[in-house]
Amino acid sequence: MKRMNAQKYKSAKERRHSCLRAFLFSCLLSLTLSPLYATAQTQLTHLPTLYINTENAQPVVSKVDYLNATLTIKSSVAEEEVTDLVTEIRGRGNSTWGMSKKPYRLKLDKKANLFGLPAKAKNWALLANYADKTLMRNAVAFKISEITGLEFTPSVKFVDLYLNGEFLGNYMLTDQIEVNEKRVNVEEQDSADIKEPEVTGGYLLEVDGFAADEPKWFTSSQGLKITIKYPKDDEIVVEQETYIRNYITAFENKLFAANFKDPEAGYRSMVDTVSLVNWYIACELTGNSDSFWSTYLYKRRSNDKLYFGPLWDFDIAFNNDNRLGNAVNKLMREHAFNPRTWIQRFWEDEWFQKAVERRWKTLIDGDIYNQLTAYIDETAALLEDSQVKNFQRWNVLSTRVYRETYLFTTYVAGVNYLKTYLRDRIAFLNTSFITPEPPQPTAPFVAENFYYNILNKRTNNAIDVTGESTASDALLMLWAPADADDGQLWEIEAVDDTYFRFINKRSGLVMTANGYGNNLLQKDPDNADATQKWKITPVLTGGLYGIESAVAPTYYSVNNNAGSFENGNKVIVYNNRITESENQQWYIQKREMLETIDPPTRLMLTEKTPFTYRVSGNRLHVKNLPDNAVLRVFNLQGLRIQEIRTNKAQAVIELSQRGVYILHIITAKGTSSIKINI
Repeated sequence: MKRMNAQKYKSAKERRHSCLRAFLFSCLLSLTLSPLYATAQTQLTHLPTLYINTENAQPVVSKVDYLNATLTIKSSVAEEEVTDLVTEIRGRGNSTWGMSKKPYRLKLDKKANLFGLPAKAKNWALLANYADKTLMRNAVAFKISEITGLEFTPSVKFVDLYLNGEFLGNYMLTDQIEVNEKRVNVEEQDSADIKEPEVTGGYLLEVDGFAADEPKWFTSSQGLKITIKYPKDDEIVVEQETYIRNYITAFENKLFAANFKDPEAGYRSMVDTVSLVNWYIACELTGNSDSFWSTYLYKRRSNDKLYFGPLWDFDIAFNNDNRLGNAVNKLMREHAFNPRTWIQRFWEDEWFQKAVERRWKTLIDGDIYNQLTAYIDETAALLEDSQVKNFQRWNVLSTRVYRETYLFTTYVAGVNYLKTYLRDRIAFLNTSFITPEPPQPTAPFVAENFYYNILNKRTNNAIDVTGESTASDALLMLWAPADADDGQLWEIEAVDDTYFRFINKRSGLVMTANGYGNNLLQKDPDNADATQKWKITPVLTGGLYGIESAVAPTYYSVNNNAGSFENGNKVIVYNNRITESENQQWYIQKREMLETIDPPTRLMLTEKTPFTYRVSGNRLHVKNLPDNAVLRVFNLQGLRIQEIRTNKAQAVIELSQRGVYILHIITAKGTSSIKINI
């Protein structure tokens, strides 16, 4: 009895110490806050205001390491308010983490239903919506998820955010995509679940273009990179990982079998077709260019069906991605970023086409357009005061900060465009879904004013330059696509009516054949060199091309050596089999518009020796130079910034910052000068 009483006393004492530590932590924060801290924590607008203060006011600089913090919510709804809730905070996102207004992830000390939202959970996401000037594209996508009937739709709660006393603008609090009874509701597993039926579920997966940055991922038999989100990477055991890999392999085997359309022997036996159809319609209605680059999937225990969803990440959807141009009338299964492998195969099944048509007609009969426009108007009214303060904090309303296709001078104009997009998109889908077109042959290639990725059909890996080298004779290889890698971007320039050449953005050097079976190289441009000339030949359907060498014999084509999925694999020329071999079939995908003057500015040194220049970022590309030219760059104060002497036809000058410069070109024929804005 004495021992029990002592234990109780010890427990009570520990609780008192714990409370004291929490109190002291709160006091410490109040003494170490930034000078920008709002002295009175009040509700800023009629939206709730979140005040997050990190320990010692440390800045949030990592997507990996959490910082201790407290969370206070001020709201006109008393039930929503909390004070000094213990939490942790870190960054989140891929491209969005690199933006000025950053997204965050919260990890509460204890599970909570923040704002009375359905999930009682520790993990929550704060989305910045920086590249979306309406601030609501993610919310509208989640409304589409709700209307179409996907099983789990992330919650939406708009807030104003202060971090360490600094106002960061309007944010959207939403669920973290994770396994939870009110989120992705699949069975939880532990390390002992290694035999059936326990090992059969649950699982949360993502077809993930950024999978290579994740700790647990694999490449499917069709070359899709798939991240295992649950079981968590530090908890999953070998038997579970093996099971889900084999399951995806079995699914793909059925999907790509000759009898894939058979309802019992084909892919439908392993897919929840209701979620598949609703998910696909949502992908097309939102016009999400990342629909198949990032696709969430889940699987339950003792259930052979693969479920599609939930929806996630729509800040560049709804025609907000300038890499696609105006995409109102473009189907995502044909124009979204790869891998489109699965969706294009699904669409070959007439049953799937008809199922989409029937479901779409039901949604139209239910007046989905007016449901969505009413939601947009309601949300715009909700955000009115907050968006004003947001764009006072971030003065970018009419400035392109990422991929925006269209810019507007007022917030209302951007919101109205979102409604116009939905009207026009629904009209387009009425035709596309009701009367689906048969697959169209790949169109002849036309070089446009873009940098391109060149992606192998088999692996979806991109032609890259070894070690990001800018040196002549550096080897070309295949590597997982990376948004920020200039070595994977190629300008495609027409040489004549038949041939093209591929010019690397980073180096300004040209893709060059190096003999049968050998690694391709990048070399200095040479208009007379046939090894730098390539014929781009349409192959089958789906935007595929073969890249054929101009060197005699002309039956060599660019090839993924041995069909390897490995990063760093060789790109070679090999016997031409462009219609039979996926190793020789390539997606030539627009990635980034050339920053150029159209037509290129041409300065005549003499009638026979013109040169042209093009601006790309901080780089100045000068072409068609005469022999032994000297290029000098001066600032407007007359100070010489750079000098290059070259006997080559092309030069690349990289400047430390943008501005207005004077370019002198000195040759045996004289000196020419031109003012250039970089």
